[in-house]
Amino acid sequence: MSHHGSNPSSASIQYIGQVGVIIERRGYQVAVDPYLTDSVDRLPSTPAGFWIRNYVPPVDPASLTSLSLVLITHEHLDHLDPETLIAIANASPSCQFAAPLTCLPLLREAGIEERRLIAMKYGTPVSFGQGLQVHPIAAWHEERETDHDGWDRYLGYILEWDGYTIYHAGDTLVQEELIEMLMPYRIDIGLLPINGRDLFRNRLGVVGNMNAREAAALAWELRMDTVIPLHYDLYPNNSEGIAGFVDELYSRYRGQKFHLFQPGEIRHFHAAT
Repeated sequence: MSHHGSNPSSASIQYIGQVGVIIERRGYQVAVDPYLTDSVDRLPSTPAGFWIRNYVPPVDPASLTSLSLVLITHEHLDHLDPETLIAIANASPSCQFAAPLTCLPLLREAGIEERRLIAMKYGTPVSFGQGLQVHPIAAWHEERETDHDGWDRYLGYILEWDGYTIYHAGDTLVQEELIEMLMPYRIDIGLLPINGRDLFRNRLGVVGNMNAREAAALAWELRMDTVIPLHYDLYPNNSEGIAGFVDELYSRYRGQKFHLFQPGEIRHFHAAT
């Protein structure tokens, strides 16, 4: 992906499906939650055929030869897909894999060597190449779950490159505590799941997230420069669509910048002046 360009005041983002993105800044490439197979579709499901991808993976994971870092937010298969990750590990031999502590055994089982694994914990920022600092942020995938040592099961991440700040929420609800965690950051780009949640999905074991209205309001309250909705277009049975999100922005939060990605699309974002 050498066509990403290297403008120091910008970042490029490629959307690869579900909540997956590839972010590049200064030649340093980070993938978050890459899910590039149909492994979810192959799970036995009740009702049968509940999980059917809306589109084929827009990128072949074996083609990702210049990734430096993969960030995983939690262990669900559409976020931590062993088939995708081992293909990336083989294609990008120097790539590191950073995830919540609970994910590390799954990454080992996938065949990724111990030396490439990093456990991420809320409150403990980690420095990577090209001046990137990653701040793990707690996530409430309906609930916030931590073990007795304070390791979160679900995380989001703030990626900070000399003041250029990207927030990937992972899978989470909006909570006052989350807003407090994010308030200190001036977020240039916010990547938020907008698929919502409801009793009928919960009955089927589908854990949900913030809805369109909450995502739009969160972007506005935190003064995000640009908000990007995720987690709404890949699996129709786990979505509330996109219209409600756009409607909120136009009717209630006029002036809030946003971008809707097509699968595989790459876009350059420039720092807010």
